[in-house]
Amino acid sequence: MTELEVTSQIIQALATYLKRDPSTITESHHLRDDLGLDSVAIIELLFEIEDRFKIQIPDQDLPGLSTVGSVATYVHQRLTTGQTSPSAEIKPAPASKKPTGAGGKRSVITSKKPAAAGRKPATALKKRAAAPKKVTAAKDKKR
Repeated sequence: MTELEVTSQIIQALATYLKRDPSTITESHHLRDDLGLDSVAIIELLFEIEDRFKIQIPDQDLPGLSTVGSVATYVHQRLTTGQTSPSAEIKPAPASKKPTGAGGKRSVITSKKPAAAGRKPATALKKRAAAPKKVTAAKDKKR
């Protein structure tokens, strides 16, 4: 598959998600600044790309995927090297030191598809986030 074909499929996925004409989306568009995608939308898009191209995008590669062109180049490199798991050859932009969620994993999962291995379902994360509130409420009752 050529990089042009990969780019075309990614633009089509974006156009469908954004309900826009694909001809209005270019490789130079920034996912957040130009297309208005928030973090949840970007993660949903990346899940769609993982499914469509049968690859896995490791969390440490996410910061380097900020434009339509960078996503297309990344996916094309992964497809041409024949790798479907993390690659030491592909060097993404340096990752932030801050964790992205529980255990450094993407913490927002809105897909109706089964969670991939190593990813926590959103309901488990909600329960974990709610737990400290119950402890605080118990302390307030004792006062």
